[in-house]
Amino acid sequence: MANVNVLSTERLKALIADTEGTLKQLTIELERRELLKQENAIENLEEHMKDAELSLDTIRQFLAYLANDLKNRE
Repeated sequence: MANVNVLSTERLKALIADTEGTLKQLTIELERRELLKQENAIENLEEHMKDAELSLDTIRQFLAYLANDLKNRE
């Protein structure tokens, strides 16, 4: 970037306006990406819940097996 001390006031104003416009575009893009990420997470939530239920079922079955095995040893 050029040395701002030598730029005219009008040029500085134009650069500020351009920078603010770019910042607004970047902010909009960031918000779009964050929203898309949230939407994807929500869409995948059901699958994650099914996986968690299967894992919990497996743990319950294993604990029941251990409890039964312990009873049989006594």
